[in-house]
Amino acid sequence: MNLKRFGIDAPFALLVYTVFGIGLLSHAYLNRFKYPITIEVILGAVLLLGAIIFLHTTVRGKYRIFDVAVKSLKLQPQDQILDLGCGRGALLTRLARGLQGTGKVTGLDLWLSRDQSHNKQAIAQKNVVDLGLEDHVELVTGDMTKLDFSDDYFDVVTSSFAVHNIKSVEARQQAIKEAIRVLKPDGQLLIIDTDHHLKEYQQVMAAGDLTITQAAGLGINGWWATPLTGSYLVSGKKPLK
Repeated sequence: MNLKRFGIDAPFALLVYTVFGIGLLSHAYLNRFKYPITIEVILGAVLLLGAIIFLHTTVRGKYRIFDVAVKSLKLQPQDQILDLGCGRGALLTRLARGLQGTGKVTGLDLWLSRDQSHNKQAIAQKNVVDLGLEDHVELVTGDMTKLDFSDDYFDVVTSSFAVHNIKSVEARQQAIKEAIRVLKPDGQLLIIDTDHHLKEYQQVMAAGDLTITQAAGLGINGWWATPLTGSYLVSGKKPLK
C-alpha cells in the first residue's frame, strides 16, 4: 500500500542499482567459461543487494522512521504544522492523523518527479482525501528557501528526505533558516534526511538559537542501498521569547 500510494524515492537511482546489478550477473553467467568472473559476480551481487536494501527503505523502512519521529513530537490536536518537501504525503498524512478542530498540516513542495516517482500535487491531494484527512491538510506549491509565511506562524516544521535535494550549501542553509523563522517560540523543527549534512544542519539550527533535542543516524531502515548512504534525524526547539 505504501508503494502504491506514496511512490518510490529517487526512482532513477534504484533503477541504476537494479539494471547494473542484473547486467553484471548476466554478463558473468554468459561468459563463465571464457574468463574468471569472480569480480563481476561480487560487484553484481553487491549492486543487486543495494537495490533490495534501497527498496526496503523506500517502501517500508522510512515509514518506521516516520512513525517514531511523529510520536516523538507529541503533537497537540490544534497544532499548525508545516511539512517542507511533502511529496505525495508519506510524512504529512502521519502528522495530520491526530489533529482536530483548527489543527492543520500545510504541505509545501515543488512537485519534481526526479525526487519521487509521480510527484504531483493532484496525487498528494488524492492520498489526503482517500485517508479522510482533507479537513486538516492544505497543499501549496512553493520554494522552501523563500517561504511565503509570516514569522512565528507554525508550532511544528518538518521535512523528510527533501533538504538534501538543494545542492547549493547557501540555499540549503537558507531553507533551514526559513524554517526557523516561521516557527513559533517553543516550536519544534524536525528534519529527516540523507547525504551527509547532519553536522551542517545542527550548526545552522544552533546558530538560529534552537536547542538541539535529537541528532542521530537511523540505521538500516534509512539505508539508501548501503550504510554509506544512510539517513539521519535532527530536531530542535525554538526558545521562548
